[in-house]
Amino acid sequence: MAAFILLASQHSLGFVLTAAAICVVAGWLLAVLLDAAEAGEGAVRRRWQWAVAAVAGLGVWTTHFIAMLGYRADLLLSYNGSETALSALISVLAVGVPLALSVSFSSLRARVLLGALGGLGIGAMHYAGMSAIEGCSQAIAGPVVVLAYGMGGLCLATARGLPRAMRHPALVCLLVTLGVCGAHFISIAGVSLMPHGDRLAIAGENVTLSIFTAAGAVVLFVGAILALLTARRFEEQKLAHAQILSTALHNMSNGLVFIDNQNRIGLFNTRFLELFALGERSLSNGMSVLSFLSVVGRANNWSADKQTDVNQRILERIRSGTLRRTECAMSGGRILEIESRPVQGGGTVLIFDDVTSTRKAQQQISHMVFHDPLTGLANRRGLQARMEAGLEPAERWHLLLLDLDRFKPVNDTYGHAMGDQLLVQVAGRLRVILAEADFVARIGGDELAILLAGDAATARETAEGIVSTLSVPFMVGDTMLSIGCSIGICGAHEAADADLLMQQTDIALYEAKRQGRGCAVAYLSGMMEAVAERNQLERDMRQALAQGAFHLAYQPLLSLSSDAVIGYEALIRWNHPTLGPISPARFIPLAEEIGLIVGIGEWVLREACREAATWDSALHISVNVSPVQLRSPQLMAHVTRALAASGLTAARLEVELTETAMVEDGPAIAHMLASLREMGIRVAMDDFGTGFSSLAHLRDFPLDRIKIDRSFVASADTDANSLAVLTAIVQLGRALSIPTLAEGIETETQLALLRRIGCDAGQGYLLGRPEPRLRESQPLVADAA
Repeated sequence: MAAFILLASQHSLGFVLTAAAICVVAGWLLAVLLDAAEAGEGAVRRRWQWAVAAVAGLGVWTTHFIAMLGYRADLLLSYNGSETALSALISVLAVGVPLALSVSFSSLRARVLLGALGGLGIGAMHYAGMSAIEGCSQAIAGPVVVLAYGMGGLCLATARGLPRAMRHPALVCLLVTLGVCGAHFISIAGVSLMPHGDRLAIAGENVTLSIFTAAGAVVLFVGAILALLTARRFEEQKLAHAQILSTALHNMSNGLVFIDNQNRIGLFNTRFLELFALGERSLSNGMSVLSFLSVVGRANNWSADKQTDVNQRILERIRSGTLRRTECAMSGGRILEIESRPVQGGGTVLIFDDVTSTRKAQQQISHMVFHDPLTGLANRRGLQARMEAGLEPAERWHLLLLDLDRFKPVNDTYGHAMGDQLLVQVAGRLRVILAEADFVARIGGDELAILLAGDAATARETAEGIVSTLSVPFMVGDTMLSIGCSIGICGAHEAADADLLMQQTDIALYEAKRQGRGCAVAYLSGMMEAVAERNQLERDMRQALAQGAFHLAYQPLLSLSSDAVIGYEALIRWNHPTLGPISPARFIPLAEEIGLIVGIGEWVLREACREAATWDSALHISVNVSPVQLRSPQLMAHVTRALAASGLTAARLEVELTETAMVEDGPAIAHMLASLREMGIRVAMDDFGTGFSSLAHLRDFPLDRIKIDRSFVASADTDANSLAVLTAIVQLGRALSIPTLAEGIETETQLALLRRIGCDAGQGYLLGRPEPRLRESQPLVADAA
């Protein structure tokens, strides 16, 4: 109490009140500037920080010296001008700069430490200001000074550590005033001044100090007015921004909730209320997270278990402090995407987005990507994805590739719309046959794939059932359509990967087609090698045609009545560079299948005509023509060019075709043969008696020769039935005025038999083997035997 009485007796009340008023103004101004600095960014923030440093420093300095003007009026103290000015600079650096720097840090610890440093700077300024007193000795009580400096540090540290919600200018001003005034007056209480000798200060020695302090006060009051205007403008801007933010917040397409670091609701928008069917007064800012979730749960009829689960998930998101995004299925089929985002300075923002329509659109797009729009089955991409997902155990999965037979004629005859309806019915039948675990895909126009769950026996049984089911006629509108299918089968355990499984199954399907269609064939070991060999043979054959590696051999045709050579049959030969001689029975069917026979046939015609043109004019050349060539519109051009290039007359060229070729497209073949005969070219039917409807062919097609198949010749001398057929063919030819030629004569007995029954001509190893070219010594017309 005595200390307070002494302190009061040493000070002028007017100056003390003035200093306190100055300090309050400075504190309020500092609070406003700190708030503005924290709200600003970049260069704007830096300008506010300079203002914070200046106001804080000058406010402490002015408060100190105005109070000193009223201290120890009995002494009339004098001050050193330069040291007084230096103390102002120290005040700005020691008090103002730390406070200004604290604005740049979001960390609570950093702000508190810089605030405490600024509070201790009050002590540094006080010490510099007291050192400016002249003509006196000072006695300082250490503990009192420590208490004073500690109070300044505590108050400013507290002011900078306040939560944002508590940073009201009045509270900040109070703490700054307590820190500055407390530090000053407690320090003064611990100081004793002793003048030197009997020197007394004369009136007017404090004029300089008065000017300094008056200037500082003016700066502060002018600053206070400017700060008031700035603060008002700043508040108006904040209010405008808040209104804009509120408008934007409540017009967002997403629901939004802010939860502060005390786990209380800071704000929410209208969209959130709509998403969770909440009334406008259901929620309020400041309510706890658990209370908030309880309200949401009741409004949406959550069960107790779901309420507990949601509470745990939301609290865990808040504690984690990391960005998370998940989706949640709501009642009514809605899907909400929930994003939790930590906020700088504490708290979490929860953002809710109704992505139901987006997910449905994505599902539709995904379905379109992986499904056939016509049948609703999976497409090739869907099949690939299913196979890549894994077929385990591999022994229990089989791939079936199904190709519809006779589907193209349906499209060609009735149109693609009819074909599409037929495919839909095919898909429907497959769905009925197959189990739920099976997977069906349409991978081409008339190609389907089935992933079948079951062993090899089940796969075989199911495939045969599909063949049987699809062979039953379909009713599409008023039209009955009959198709069928061929199926290839391969087990997943027989292939190393999905691509190889598809390849092997496709090979099995090819084999099913080769066997006549309408059947199911399982992949067997060696099929892949056979296909590889076939592909290699195809490449070699193309190369052989391009490089002229084929050659012709000529087998003589002999008149059995005169034993004269009447012509030669041109037979193609291929001596492979590594495989050796390859039989035409091996490579001609492949050439027909891939369409290369048209090019090979053109070469044969050209080469045979060129060679025959060098023979005696009484000899003709016979050339085999494939059914594929007969269907080609290029055949007439090839024949015409071969004759023109060689100079061979058309009457010396004879083309041979099989009965099978006639069956495939009778009217078109008949027209082609008629055109050839009009040119003078002769037409022979090869392998007569082994095809279909032979008698009808003799009636309907214009023919110049019948070539009797070697099978009848070989057994005629030992089999009465074969002899009867052979005799009937010869007599039929004579009755129709069509010459006959027997193939495959290899014995004298066969030759004698044919002469006896009246066959016109013959061909075979007995009469002459095929030769690459005619020898010069070989007679072009045979002498009579």
